[in-house]
Amino acid sequence: MRIREAISIAVGALGVTVLTVAGPVAAPGAAAVPPPPPPRNQLTIDDTGRIAPDGTITLTGTYRCQLPGGLPAGTVLVAPTVIQGGHSQGIGGSRATCDGRRHPWRNAAHPYHSAFRPGPARTDGTLMQFRKDKSGILLPHFLAVAPQHDIVLVTRP
Repeated sequence: MRIREAISIAVGALGVTVLTVAGPVAAPGAAAVPPPPPPRNQLTIDDTGRIAPDGTITLTGTYRCQLPGGLPAGTVLVAPTVIQGGHSQGIGGSRATCDGRRHPWRNAAHPYHSAFRPGPARTDGTLMQFRKDKSGILLPHFLAVAPQHDIVLVTRP
């Protein structure tokens, strides 16, 4: 009898330990866990870019950034790239305001290559801050990355 009692006590204690570690199980119909807050830093690039008759490309999107407390603001830039037909070109670098709110951005540049045409293309981009290192040299710190994705370059109306 004592062995059975010892086993019952051990199994019961194990059950309490598992329940305590795992936490309570939600009953069906219980409120869902709220989604996590959005990332502090984000960069998006719209699915349509514009190409002017002179070849100037304009890309647009949104960004949001908030720098950790105590860090100097420095210069923060939105830097998108367009890729088409084996050519890749940075399209401007507009200044960003890191106040935690979502902002629109718009960059335009006349590419070095005249190979860009209306039609399918790809894009990616970075939201980067330039900060001085201990030696006083400005270095880029990437705050957010817009992953490479398909876009369409259309002729400006």
